[in-house]
Amino acid sequence: MKFFSPLWGLAAAATLLLESNPVFAANVHPSQISKKEFEVVPGRYIVEFSGGNVDASSKKLTELLNGKFDDTKVSIVRSWNHSFMRGISLQIDTVKNSKTKSKSNDDDEDLVVESMSTSNDNVLDSVMKALQDEALVANVYPVRIIPRPQLTATPLSSGAKGIDTGLLEPHSMTQVDRVHKELKNKGKGIKVGVIDSGVDYKHEALGGCLGKGCKVAYGYDLVGDDYNAEIPGSTPKPDDDPLDDCGKDSGASGHGTHVSGIIAGKSENFTGVAPEATLGMWRVFGCKGSASNDVIIQAMLDAYEAGVDIISMSLGDSLGWSETADSVVAQRIVESGVPVIIAAGNEGASGAFTAGTPSVGHGPVSVASFDNNYFIAKQFSADGLDGKQIYSPSESSGQIPDGDLALGDKNVDSSSDACKAENVPKEVKGKIGLVRRGSCTFDEKAANLAKAGAIGALVFNAEGDVFTPSTTTAKIPVAGVSNEIGLKLVDLIKGGKTVKATFDHQESTLPVSTGKTVSSFSSVGPSYENDLKPEIAGIGGNVYSTLPRYLGGWGMMSGTSMATPYVSGAVALYLKQAQKDHDLSTKPKFITEQFQHYAYKAPNVNVVGVDSPLAQGAGLIQVYDTLTQNVHITPGAISFNDTANIVRTQKLTIKNNGHSTVSYQISNNVSVAIQPYDQNPYIFSEPATYINDERNAAASIKFNKKTIKLGPGKSATIKFTVTPPTKHNSPDDHIMYGGFIQFKSQNSKHKDLTVPYFGIVGDQRKLPLFMPDSPVVTDENQSKLYDSKDDVFVFDPKNATTVPYFIYGFQTPTAHLKATLYTEKGKALGTVWSADYEIGRNTLSEPYTATIWDGTYKPTIGKFEFPISLQAPKGKYRIGWKALKLLGNPNKSQDWESWTSCIIQVV
Repeated sequence: MKFFSPLWGLAAAATLLLESNPVFAANVHPSQISKKEFEVVPGRYIVEFSGGNVDASSKKLTELLNGKFDDTKVSIVRSWNHSFMRGISLQIDTVKNSKTKSKSNDDDEDLVVESMSTSNDNVLDSVMKALQDEALVANVYPVRIIPRPQLTATPLSSGAKGIDTGLLEPHSMTQVDRVHKELKNKGKGIKVGVIDSGVDYKHEALGGCLGKGCKVAYGYDLVGDDYNAEIPGSTPKPDDDPLDDCGKDSGASGHGTHVSGIIAGKSENFTGVAPEATLGMWRVFGCKGSASNDVIIQAMLDAYEAGVDIISMSLGDSLGWSETADSVVAQRIVESGVPVIIAAGNEGASGAFTAGTPSVGHGPVSVASFDNNYFIAKQFSADGLDGKQIYSPSESSGQIPDGDLALGDKNVDSSSDACKAENVPKEVKGKIGLVRRGSCTFDEKAANLAKAGAIGALVFNAEGDVFTPSTTTAKIPVAGVSNEIGLKLVDLIKGGKTVKATFDHQESTLPVSTGKTVSSFSSVGPSYENDLKPEIAGIGGNVYSTLPRYLGGWGMMSGTSMATPYVSGAVALYLKQAQKDHDLSTKPKFITEQFQHYAYKAPNVNVVGVDSPLAQGAGLIQVYDTLTQNVHITPGAISFNDTANIVRTQKLTIKNNGHSTVSYQISNNVSVAIQPYDQNPYIFSEPATYINDERNAAASIKFNKKTIKLGPGKSATIKFTVTPPTKHNSPDDHIMYGGFIQFKSQNSKHKDLTVPYFGIVGDQRKLPLFMPDSPVVTDENQSKLYDSKDDVFVFDPKNATTVPYFIYGFQTPTAHLKATLYTEKGKALGTVWSADYEIGRNTLSEPYTATIWDGTYKPTIGKFEFPISLQAPKGKYRIGWKALKLLGNPNKSQDWESWTSCIIQVV
């Protein structure tokens, strides 16, 4: 049985986040610590039964737990009696503290200790240990929070009218236009189930109705408008209508409506990928906030039972492990014959290992994003700037007027521009205030500028590109520009120039310099278990599609959230074609491989060379070739693993399903490599560093055949052996090499095929787990770092202000973490907290987490742990941590990384 117990839910802890420094420093101010977004729903678990009747098993289990633990209340949130999940979502709440008398041996002294559990989590831990011992339980998973996709829609002031949507539609980049025109295939009758934030099916391009005969024919609202899994006690209010009617001022982005239009939207001047497909919408996000993965599981099961042909999910989190409950259910659905297409994630700025769950599961297709060739934006000109620049107005505050610019803060380009009225200079009166993003809301900035007489606010990003300010109460127009343009304007004004800005009211269609390459935001693989993720790419950067009518009906979004429905629509076209061409298999694995073989391989935008498969998967889908070419290779991708676990020799099977002879030359098309780590300090490179030095980055592959010829219906096996690029680089660099095994056609009638591969130089188990200078003990004010083994931290359990904080970060993920309480002389007393489920790595934007110790522990004798919590008596202690290294064997001591705290003196 697998047991996944969440550290964050079971530790006596308040989970916090340090958002400032990539390496911990003594000058981190308490204001820089904020509460981390919840990762799990406190006290909620998915319990999968090993067999038998679910109702009987759940009744027995709840009776057992309620009877065994009189300080808990156990309730069933959801119950599944399905072949893909036989189990329940279980909520465990503590109702009172437990008081226990027990004996504790501290070296040579016998002490009688009266223990009062000060943490509900300790009670939960005991309950979960009991679950672990029950024969009727197969698996226990924490219920994870799936964050709402953080994408901002850019509505168009003119809607779709007056815009050259022909340039915006990316179908010529993916051959979808040829499928529509030449194959007369628009996906008619194929049912695509979308799991998202609801849909405005009343939109003209989405059919205008819900139900039989409508474009949106199926669906259900599992949550209601107000549901937010991050808020304790937030309860879903389901109904049978998945309509997104949140309203303009709700903060909703229209994510599900945008996704739906990409798949199957159709109007006079807009065509989705499969415009004649039928949609279903299972709403799992309210108007704001996140969802829990037990809701996601319910939606997947409901969609499957509704008879959909494809499930499309533009959601997930950044955890790269494949064994979360929703990943497992998605895998089982795929194994039953229904493709599940899932977004890889938008964490590309954080480097490698950022492809997220559930897309990294075994079976679902993980989708990367390519940029569109064109996008829509408003432009402005300003004295002193060359040419026109892009700006993005707030959706609710109105069109920004033309006018002179003035610095909107006495210390402009600080982190708190215009956050205090007294800092706004009088010179903004009658002008547009120029301020930097940060510290306070855009409404607050606008209010302070308006109070000083400004006629508008132009906000430049703290870093990076153009953005859209979100306002609700601003009384003057607000617009956003890039950091680069903002700083240029600041310099011009400081130099004494009068800078007048003129703002276009209408959008323009503009070329994208990075068109048909991997989007910078697209998450980079591999999975934590070294599987190739993402697997394929769709168009996700600068995508024009439907928005709810309350947002104007049309607009742009960017994300793997957009690439995923694009691929889902392409799979709908494939399944429709398979109804005519019986040589096309409808097995999900075959479909994925077929799209991989014929994908377009993009160049890297930073260095010369083909981009890494860890960024683009097999490449951008080429749908016409996928549907019309008859040669197939399995598997569709190769992982050589790391050097320590290398599978050096592998094989591919190629089969000619066509009616004419084919011949190919076989070669190794090397891609650029990824250097995932900086060396000083040794942390992830964010974003990833790409290199094209052949000596350091290119693997050589020896094939048993260099050419191959196949008659109709014939197949052959190709064996090959890799030699990683280890001669000229250090294993400590952990170079992620890759490329494509290419089958170059010797006949123009037959297209080339490729199979992506990758491997990692070195031993992943040798990667350091903890961020530099962590863990470390401190107090709530961080007045001192107790980083020496000889330091003494004084803790009075009756005084909350003396609680010890453990600040730490994982730069490498771990599958197991345990903290043990020791006497000062090193005798183990018991468990402080543990996590027997997979934990992801921290990033430089969220480098540290903090947890507290409330002074309790669970006593142990050998490997036996007592299901009670004791309060540590007065004395001196240390807390030791053990974390399993990536790909480590838990039975080998050398595969664990350890850390021991300073002395903690309980008084």
